[in-house]
Amino acid sequence: MYEEHSTYSFDERFAVMSEGYEDEQKKLKASVTELTSEIMHELIEKIAIHAPDKSSGQRTQQIDIYYRFDVAVSTAVADSIKCDKKRKAE
Repeated sequence: MYEEHSTYSFDERFAVMSEGYEDEQKKLKASVTELTSEIMHELIEKIAIHAPDKSSGQRTQQIDIYYRFDVAVSTAVADSIKCDKKRKAE
């Protein structure tokens, strides 16, 4: 009913809006030259730091990063031995 009175069909309007969105995203990506705290706040929903695990005789700790928009979840395990070696090297 509404589409009959419009000069554009729904599919045409969607295509125009989608193209504009894609162009905007390309410009945004091209303009980011460094990762700032503001950008980090825009991209990351939350960071979960789990309790340390010492069951293997060394201290490890799991860190989960949850990104906004349900894009992905990154998991890392910090190992105290590897961290100590890096500190001594510096």
